[in-house]
Amino acid sequence: MKVIRIVPNVSSDVFAASRDFYGAMFDLVVSVELNDWYLQLMEQSDPKLNIGFVKRDSELFAGRTVSAATYGVVLTIHVDDVDEAYERAQRLGAEIAAEICNEDYGQRHFLLIDPNGLMLNVMSTI
Repeated sequence: MKVIRIVPNVSSDVFAASRDFYGAMFDLVVSVELNDWYLQLMEQSDPKLNIGFVKRDSELFAGRTVSAATYGVVLTIHVDDVDEAYERAQRLGAEIAAEICNEDYGQRHFLLIDPNGLMLNVMSTI
């Protein structure tokens, strides 16, 4: 399994302000905007440089019991083979917060809790 990129996702309820700030401050542009629950900004010349924003009441957190720290940042780790990553997490006995699944928005992923209580969204594009 090869890591393709890592995207920090900040819990946010102020998408417009975040978009405007990061656009003005760092010249980032919108790369993903999903149903008013997820916003991702990127550097135009290097699409691997991203920052994401997730609504606190989004489907990512729905029905999941997670620590307070989890709601601050979700680290997305984009890998070339999410099924291999899922199997590795199971072998390691890692805490899986959400089982692997395919999403309508083109992502196959699972949620994993790291030793610090940080939520990791481990994903591949489908």
